[in-house]
Amino acid sequence: MLRTPLRNTVAIAACLSLVALVGWRAGADSAEYQVMAQPSAVALVDVERALNELDELVALNAALGVRVEERQKNLDSLRVQIENTQAELDELPANATEKRRELRAQIFELTETAKARTNAYQSLINIEKGEIIRPLYLKLLEAVDEVSTKQGYDLVLFDNRTLQVPKDVQGMINEAIQAKTILYASDSLDITDQIILLMNNKYETGLN
Repeated sequence: MLRTPLRNTVAIAACLSLVALVGWRAGADSAEYQVMAQPSAVALVDVERALNELDELVALNAALGVRVEERQKNLDSLRVQIENTQAELDELPANATEKRRELRAQIFELTETAKARTNAYQSLINIEKGEIIRPLYLKLLEAVDEVSTKQGYDLVLFDNRTLQVPKDVQGMINEAIQAKTILYASDSLDITDQIILLMNNKYETGLN
């Protein structure tokens, strides 16, 4: 007659142990969820504005401008030669067949040379612009990393809030909508000015 209460006591103890185990597991899961749910510090950088306001870019563009000006002088010289040759051709009498043929050939040659050089110079400009922008962009990424590490940002996004959706051309509208990754963000998240200041200071002090 004494075994039944003992058996019931053991069963109750086992149930209590199970309840305690489940309760501990639920508490652990809740604590783990709270850790995972901690908010992250997020910042934005307007990459285009940052690059355009760099003192180093101004200097590099000035040097590029000098090279472009020299190439333009070369094209202008060809243009003057073409104009002078054309004027000479216009003044020739109709019966100067051989000379007219010679001048027309010169004009054709000069014109084709000008076209080829124009295309070549444009390609060179595109290459040189890439040679300017790529290193600056890599330096910008380093600056973003430095600022984020110091100020504790967990995530820095490319700020494309200014991206506008066109009013027509359906394909372009769809592309613009898909490209716009930030629908809203407070201006307080923008650290573009900090990045510009850091990079300009490094450039001025020769550390960049």
